[in-house]
Amino acid sequence: MFNMAYFRKVPAKNKKGYTYSFTIELGKDPITGKRKQVTRRGFETKKEAEVVANEIENQINKNTFILDSNVLLSSHIEKWLDLIAKRKVKETTFKNYRRVVKNKIIPLLGHFKLNEIKPAHIEHFIAKLLDEGLSERYIEYIFAVLYGSMEKAVDWELINKNPLDKVKVPRGRRRKYVTWTREEVNKFLNVAKFVTAPVYHAIFTTALYTGMRRGELLGLKWEDVDFDAGTIHVRRNLIYDDEGFRFGTLKTESSERDITIEDYLVECLKSYRIKQLEVKMSLGKLYDDQDLIFARQDGRPIYPRTLTENFNRATKEAALPKIRIHDCRHTHATLLLEAGVSLKEVQERLGHSSIKMTGDIYAHVTPKIKARTAQKFGDYMKLES
Repeated sequence: MFNMAYFRKVPAKNKKGYTYSFTIELGKDPITGKRKQVTRRGFETKKEAEVVANEIENQINKNTFILDSNVLLSSHIEKWLDLIAKRKVKETTFKNYRRVVKNKIIPLLGHFKLNEIKPAHIEHFIAKLLDEGLSERYIEYIFAVLYGSMEKAVDWELINKNPLDKVKVPRGRRRKYVTWTREEVNKFLNVAKFVTAPVYHAIFTTALYTGMRRGELLGLKWEDVDFDAGTIHVRRNLIYDDEGFRFGTLKTESSERDITIEDYLVECLKSYRIKQLEVKMSLGKLYDDQDLIFARQDGRPIYPRTLTENFNRATKEAALPKIRIHDCRHTHATLLLEAGVSLKEVQERLGHSSIKMTGDIYAHVTPKIKARTAQKFGDYMKLES
């Protein structure tokens, strides 16, 4: 709650020798903890000062008063990144946010004061992004980053309403996932065994038999595998960017999970481990032992690009439809569903945060599941009691 205005005389070079000013206390800034005040000066009479003070008090009561109307978007969004976004999202996501802010938002909108930005400016901003040839999906992502920062500007009482509320952003089309059949998976792995190094055949097998994300695969250590129990414990993510390699946290809390693996993958990993140990012994102290399962010959992490190049080469040699390394995850999930595994089990195996997310991604498999369910029910009803 704000305090009523208090008035005072201020020495001035006029006939009276003074003018009037007033100050209204607005409490403490929730961000800095400092006192917030509204001060206006230069009034010839106290009555003039009272008129303006009353007007501001009315705006405060109606929640329409803006204390600082000169904040630039560039300044605000940088503060939002450091105070809010950095603490809410994963490190890799935050870097993507910062890249979007630096390369797309600030160059086109950064010079505007927050209270100057209107829906028309945002429409023009989107049009320019479309003219650059950016995909609707990426523009939707940029819009989401900008929207989040402007919502916080409303919370911080820098603007009264979010100008993006009245703007329709182009909705990116949902990606059509390309996946391999069971026969294509087997063909790929047979070919990869001969055209790539053992480490890549092992990682491709693990990817297609577990549905793990690329960073999760590259971050796996031997301590994460329990051969007796037949499980892989997913607990870290390997990040590679302009700062080099480092281990990071997983995408979500539900991403940390135990994945049960069957005998084929167990034997594949055991066989690969023997080959890795032979190389390790031959290199001796030259081997950089980080306990990584999937590593280069000298033990150091594998570059994501190198992994992709080997995957693409094996795909081409096998004469299969081209998919991304990430689509091994979608292939695994699709085959699980087609095999009759429940959606809930697939969600837990993939580490999705909700079953809705799993259902939305794999809606294309649903008709097959429904048909199989109906057939099972029909077969059951035909049984003699």
